[in-house]
Parts: sequence; structure tokens; C-alpha cells
Amino acid sequence: MGAVLFICCLIDVQKTGSNLKWLLYLLNAAYIALFTDAIAWLVDGVPKLALINYVDNFFYYLCAPLELFCFWKYTESYLETDRRIVKLIDKFQVAGLFISLFMRISNIFTGIYYYVSPDGLYHRSPLYLISMIYVFSSTVATLLVVVWERKNLQRYQIITFFMYAIAPLIVSILTIRVYGLSIISGVLMLVILLMYCMLNVLQGRDKAIADRDLMLASSIQEHVLPRIFPPFPDRNEFDLYASMTPAKEVGGDFYDFFMIDDNHLAVVIADVSGKGVPAALFMMVSRTIIKNQGLYSRKMNPCTILQKVNNQLCEGNELELFVTAWLGIIDISTGIMDYANAGHEYPCIRTGGGNFTLLKEKHSPPLATMEGLSFRGGQLKLQPGDALYIYTDGVTEATNSKNLLFGNDRMLSALNEDPDADPITLDKHVRNRITEFVKDAPQFDDITMLCLKYYGADAGAEVV
Repeated sequence: MGAVLFICCLIDVQKTGSNLKWLLYLLNAAYIALFTDAIAWLVDGVPKLALINYVDNFFYYLCAPLELFCFWKYTESYLETDRRIVKLIDKFQVAGLFISLFMRISNIFTGIYYYVSPDGLYHRSPLYLISMIYVFSSTVATLLVVVWERKNLQRYQIITFFMYAIAPLIVSILTIRVYGLSIISGVLMLVILLMYCMLNVLQGRDKAIADRDLMLASSIQEHVLPRIFPPFPDRNEFDLYASMTPAKEVGGDFYDFFMIDDNHLAVVIADVSGKGVPAALFMMVSRTIIKNQGLYSRKMNPCTILQKVNNQLCEGNELELFVTAWLGIIDISTGIMDYANAGHEYPCIRTGGGNFTLLKEKHSPPLATMEGLSFRGGQLKLQPGDALYIYTDGVTEATNSKNLLFGNDRMLSALNEDPDADPITLDKHVRNRITEFVKDAPQFDDITMLCLKYYGADAGAEVV
């Protein structure tokens, strides 16, 4: 039963990603207790095996406090609570565990709990009940936390936690003055099996539903973005490349680019607040509105476009999501780009054959925060060979295991490894440096980049 349950737990961890570490530790402790108790009674009364009898009982006594401590840690991790009283109880549990283990080890010299006589028989000492102090107090403390957190638990979850404590308690009370082959460990194994079935299978179902929603959000996010490069193979006046690496918790990053007419190219990058399906859907709506306003704008003014987009996004925004965005429209024949920044990251610009630098300007508020907002704009004059790099905060806020951020300096350093490179190479440089920096640390936000390199109107004329 223990082996089957252990395998089920491991499979469940792989499928759902649930943290069952303390449940597995609890299962191991209960399994060892059951095994050693059975062996101890098989060798009891055999003088030649007195040492084995003593060692078996020694490990059996160690298992009880370990089981209760693992039960506490599993309960704490399952509830995911940060109450101050819970932190104090955790300190009590740790201290109690060490004291209890120390007392059990001291039994080797004092015989305070039990001893094995020369004829190989196990005997409890008069102070045997002291060994149960931590067991009972730890159980009570754990159940108090369950009661305090009852509003965050369903009835079946509360019953399950109490079942682990009450069932062995009843058995131990019934057998406290009688000893033979103990059934407490067997009862514990059965209760752990019920705990797993009632808590983790249902929790795994909820996790599977959440994973399905994240997969849906990721699919929305992935398929709505343009992925074919070069996007305009017949245009040689510029080169463009964009990429997005979604995080495990799907966010709302997006990029876009489109020709407004034969002479004007629009590029946009944005980041929707929030995570999951709502952010992905809001991203799709935001991208559609920005593109529609850009395509049908008469003046092709990014400030005016974002103003109209903002008003539309504010309508019915019951989830109170917002979008940071950077929108630029370049006149391909002249290299003049008008742009507007709605609370987004500073773009990077390379001009005159130099290095990439941050283009710092005053930010306007993000989109969808309030109706009737006006947006500041600016203008760039790109010369042949100049380049523009725009990105989301997932780049600069990529975090390593030491909680250090990738930051602007590392991003600029990656871009300037070969500042004259084509957009796809620049994207690769930044992405490689981020990977080297974060290593095995989890990715918490989407990493989205767009790079535009301008070659000038003459480049297009030469091809013609």
C-alpha cells in the first residue's frame, strides 16, 4: 500500500507540479514506523537478536515526532498562510522536534522510554508517556492552524486534516496500556492514503483546470502575433524582427507591425497588466484596436491614435486592466518617425554608426487607466544604418537566483556586442545574455522584443 501510494504521489507531482515533498516525507516516516514495529515484534524475546530489537524500537520511536513534524509542514505548505501566529508555531514545531529527537537519543544512556532486557524482551519504562508530549502538542497546534484557516478551506479538507490526528489518537488511547503488534502505524498509512486521495487528487484536478486555462491563454497569445520573417520581403528600405518568449504564468505582452500605406510603417510593443486568460484576451482586444486605429488614421499621429485607443479600452473595462504601449510610425522615404509612449519602457536607439543608447522621454499614462487622456509624442530622424530596439519589462526585469535584475546596462551591453548586426542577430544576442544571466531561475514575465533597422529609401530604389 505504501509503495503504491508513493508511486501515485510521484506521478501526481509530475502531472500537476504540486509540491508534495512533505507528504512524501510523511509517507516515508509512517512506512518506516510500520516496518520497524513489525520487525521489533518478530525478534522480541529472542536473546541473540536483542540488539536488533533495541535498534528497531529506537527507529520506531524516532518516527513518531518526525511524522507529526512532516504533517505540520505539509499542512503549512498546503494552506500557504503567512500569519504571524503560524510562524511562531513553526518555531515551536522545530524546537519541539529537536528536543524530542534529543530525548529519544538520550534513551540509549538513560532508558527513559524503553529498554531491552538480557533475555531479549522489550519493556516500556514508567516515564514512557513523556515520549508523547511533543506528539500530542504538535497535533493540537497543527489543528489549531487548520481551524484558524477554515475560511480558506472546504469542509472535506478540514475533515481530512482532523482525520489524520483523530484516528491515530483514538487508537493510541485504546492501546496506551497494552502493547503487542501495534496497529497505529497501519492506521496512519490508511489515513495518509485518504489524505492523498481527498486533498491532492482534488487539488490536482483544480491544477489541471488552471493549466488548461494557461495553455489556452498561451495559445491565444502565440497565434495572434505575426511570426513570419521577413514580414515584407519586397521592401528593402528596412529590416524588422520581433520575438516573444512567454512566461509560465501567461501575461499580456504583444508586438505588432503593419504598413499603413506604401510609405508608412507602424511598429508597436505593449504589455497588459495581469496574468492568465483575462490578460491574454485584453491583449488581443488592445492589439486589434491599436491596429484598426492605426490603419484608418488620417493624420497618422501616434498621440491621436493612442488617445482614441485609450477611450475605447476604457469602455467596459470591469477588470480594471491597463496597457503600457510604445507606438511609432516611420515615413520610409525620409526616415522620420513619429512616436508616442504610454507608460512603456524607454526605447533603445542607434544613430550615426555609434552604440545603442536609451532614448529617455517623458512618459504618458498607460492606456485604459482613464478616459480623455492626452498622450505626449516625439520624433526621430533615422539615417541609413540606424536602428530602433523596443522591448517589454520582461527583458530588464529578468531575475536570476540571487534576485538580481538583468537591467538596462546588461541589455545595452548585449545590443552593443555587435551594434551594426541585423535585427535577428541583435535579438539573439540579448536573448542569449538573458539566458546566461538567469540560468535555472524561473521566468516570471514574458520577454518580448522588436528591432527595426532602417536602410533608407535608396536601398528600395536600387532593387527597383
